[in-house]
Amino acid sequence: MNKINVGIIGTGFGAEVHAPIFRLHPGFQLKSIASVYRSDHGAKRSFQDIAFYSNWREMLESEELDLVSIASTPAQHHGMALQALRTGHHVLVEKPLAINAGQTLELVEEANRLKRCAFVNFLWRLTPLRQRIKAMLDQGLLGRIQHIRYCGSFSGYSTLAGGQRGWEGRSEEGGGFLFAVGSHMIDSLMWWMGEEIAEVQGDLRTHIPSYEGSDGREVRNADDAFAFTGRFRSGASLAVDVFLPGRTGTGWRLEIYGDEGTLVMRDDRMLEFSRGGALEPVQIEGVEPPKGLTVPAVHYYSGFYPMIDSIYRKLTDKPSPLEIPNVADGHRTQAVMDAILRSSETGSRVQIDDLSPWNQAIAARGEA
Repeated sequence: MNKINVGIIGTGFGAEVHAPIFRLHPGFQLKSIASVYRSDHGAKRSFQDIAFYSNWREMLESEELDLVSIASTPAQHHGMALQALRTGHHVLVEKPLAINAGQTLELVEEANRLKRCAFVNFLWRLTPLRQRIKAMLDQGLLGRIQHIRYCGSFSGYSTLAGGQRGWEGRSEEGGGFLFAVGSHMIDSLMWWMGEEIAEVQGDLRTHIPSYEGSDGREVRNADDAFAFTGRFRSGASLAVDVFLPGRTGTGWRLEIYGDEGTLVMRDDRMLEFSRGGALEPVQIEGVEPPKGLTVPAVHYYSGFYPMIDSIYRKLTDKPSPLEIPNVADGHRTQAVMDAILRSSETGSRVQIDDLSPWNQAIAARGEA
């Protein structure tokens, strides 16, 4: 098997999730990792068997890499991905792809101009349960989709009120839960439906706007709850609601209503289907993570391993049964998030096509 040389930018999520799962795939050779922060000496001690860099630009210039996996903070994704593409690398970028649709469109254009592959880590869509939902919708088992409701509530009050969030509490750095989990949700929704969201009405809230403790005071402006309604281009309606700072949350719930059936997903573990009677369980073949894989990587294995396996197949011209999310998908998702942000600020319903000419641009240039 031909090895693809990989370098990772980011010693947080990149070191804890990307690195151990890349090591499990026989087609990849993890060559190097770069810290975003020069003072990250602990990360250097953890990677004695590969090259460690305190400057990510130096890694791009010094290492012979095929793929660069970017797991930095969202505000840094755009610049790092551009530099990696322009130095001849394929890229895998964590979500959200960037901070706004202007940046994501530039990444689409550069990837196409340079003929480089550029992927986005929307790993939610690659889990077996979500793949099953996609297959059932594509088979027409629900008929014409009329409405989708997707919501989640979580027991995050103590976490938010009991410590600093850092960049995650600052909207200008890509913090907030619309970007953190809403990006996954929006990508999954458009992928399941096979079409774009056409308009939205959004509302973002910061229920715990500050923290003060022995480690200092922090003021936050990033959302810890968000909601939006909207419609797809076909006319199907949707309602999304995520609330983190609950004392006790109830988890995830997805409901998809068609004129021939109803599909319900509970907590990303259970799927039920009905054609008019009682909801009946749908059997899903699970994925067992390899023994020895530690937290937090074990929680991401079922989505991230299929992602990198599909990337390997793409880069080695081998067929893949999975549709790999790329920068065009990241751009579509960002355009929707930009519209939700604008809607929340103005109190108005926003048409996605009014936001930017991204549809026409991608159609004219082709997808990366």
